[in-house]
Amino acid sequence: MKNRFLIVTFAAVGLIGCGKKEAASPTQAAAQPAGIPVDDKTQQQVGVHVETVESHPVAASITATGQLQLNEDKTWHVGAVMAGRVVAVPVHLGELVKAGQLVAQMHSHEVHDARASRRQAIAELERLKVMAEQAGRVRARTQRLFELKAASREQLEAADTQARSAQLSVTNAQAEVDKAETHITEFLEVPLDTPGAAKDPNDEADRVPIKAPAAGTVMEREANVGSVVSAGDHVVTVSDLSSLWFIAAVNEADLSQIRPGQAVKLLVRAYPDRTFPAKVFQLGERLDPQTRTLQVRVLVSNVNGLLKPDMFGTAEFTPQALRTMVHVPESAVQEIGGKAVVFIKNSKGDFEQKEVKVGTRMDRQVEVLEGLEPGMRVVTSGAMLLKSQVMKGQDN
Repeated sequence: MKNRFLIVTFAAVGLIGCGKKEAASPTQAAAQPAGIPVDDKTQQQVGVHVETVESHPVAASITATGQLQLNEDKTWHVGAVMAGRVVAVPVHLGELVKAGQLVAQMHSHEVHDARASRRQAIAELERLKVMAEQAGRVRARTQRLFELKAASREQLEAADTQARSAQLSVTNAQAEVDKAETHITEFLEVPLDTPGAAKDPNDEADRVPIKAPAAGTVMEREANVGSVVSAGDHVVTVSDLSSLWFIAAVNEADLSQIRPGQAVKLLVRAYPDRTFPAKVFQLGERLDPQTRTLQVRVLVSNVNGLLKPDMFGTAEFTPQALRTMVHVPESAVQEIGGKAVVFIKNSKGDFEQKEVKVGTRMDRQVEVLEGLEPGMRVVTSGAMLLKSQVMKGQDN
């Protein structure tokens, strides 16, 4: 970037004009801001730099602060499939578990109910099988009588219909038995029945296992031994920490530069000299009306396990395209009355304060969003002394 500088200097005595000027009338003072007259000799001694404002196309990166969270696509809230009482939780917080590993056990009366329903279905199946055999014998006897012309065709057809209906009932009953057994073995994951007549509530065969659906780290234990849970209640939370989500609050003015899949560098306080590769996963749907920011979900690789949920950090988004910017050195921007201002040199050679709206900061430069235009001459060094002159005038 090629900048044009006009270097002028101040007197070490302070920021005062060498000649007296007529005082402006109250009407004139209200019409335009008062300039700060400074003679050339004063400017030369203090060393105030004046730079001509220019606009430049810059590949400016966008930064946004945020917080790390669990990757919900790789987080499983393992819960109870029925009401019951937790009798064992053999895992601990922070423990690594494998897919299918037992993370809890519970006792539920539904196990006994399911086994009773299966026994009833089996009994009904046996009853229907007997009836189907009987109907089959009747059909066979009627067939022989029909051949001997001792039975009518209508009687044969009725016997055949009854036999077919009985066989269909057997098929349906067998389906009910299969359904009951599948519920017990695959859904409840317990044996079809317990051996012996005695039913001990603490029998391992009566315990419904709760297993990890995938490998990960135990992040929460929502229930302990003795807890009474209902169907759907969470017992253990397991998460794969090889990747995390970073929820970044991106300013409204920068949203046009953010796209899904865009490369991101993440910096966290725990590792100030290290960056972590990431990419934009999803943009939020609603802007925060208070902060005027949008939540952008960033997917962060964490294969080494250094990053932890709830860490604060800063996301640096790779620029999508060049954008034209007006920017000045940080030393040019001062704060007066809670507002950002710069000092420009007008055509009379005086200095005037001008309120500006600033944007991003990088490489000791500040982007000026509003208040400056190319061609203006702004003080880039010595602005602090001009500010003190303004503050002194306000005190008087």
